[in-house]
Amino acid sequence: MTWDETGLSGLQAQLAHEVLGRATAFTLGPDVRLVRGVVTPSERSDVGRVVVWDGQRLDSSVAYDLPLTDRHGGNIPTGHLMAALRDTLADHSEHEVEQAPRDAFGIPVLDASPAVHTFMTEPRFHLPDALHAAASAFAAPPEPEEPAELRLRGFLLLDEATCRLYLDTPESESAPPFGVDLPLRDEDGSVVVGVTAAHTALPVLLLGELERLRKDANDPYCCAVYDLVPWLTGR
Repeated sequence: MTWDETGLSGLQAQLAHEVLGRATAFTLGPDVRLVRGVVTPSERSDVGRVVVWDGQRLDSSVAYDLPLTDRHGGNIPTGHLMAALRDTLADHSEHEVEQAPRDAFGIPVLDASPAVHTFMTEPRFHLPDALHAAASAFAAPPEPEEPAELRLRGFLLLDEATCRLYLDTPESESAPPFGVDLPLRDEDGSVVVGVTAAHTALPVLLLGELERLRKDANDPYCCAVYDLVPWLTGR
């Protein structure tokens, strides 16, 4: 089978989408926790149960019940839940796991609601959280009646404060993507997630304003680089 450039660009986009979900594995020092499953407990419809394990031994599995809404009834963004879960994984003790009730599969179940609500009062994110949020804004599948204006072809963490997304448009699928630099930290140096302004503004900028943001960068992975960091941060 022979693939043309448009077909290959689609495979690249699929790869970026699939790998993106692995950018925020739960790394706890030398240990890594992987997601074994996500289920809805029959006794609690207000939580999602996430089961994690070490990727080698099933008896290392622990389930965490994550609240879907905050104390005021608002929904909690998934990125916030995952960041809160990472903190919970780092903080729980073996004694808590041993004393926890078990589900029908013998998996210990811990209620992470208090930890999540505490996290929501003062969220603390890591760089992988910000990278995942920036890229996933362009990786979401479009509505059937509304084709995507921009498509994620790749992403790269450039440094401790910036990422570069590689994007294309429906009209340029057979050509190399273009790069867009986005900030991952605010003016105080804190990690931020969800650069929503970029996702909203980029299709408009493509109509003519984007060229003034072109950056003199030698990047073999794209045809041009546009720096949105000053535009988004005012720096």
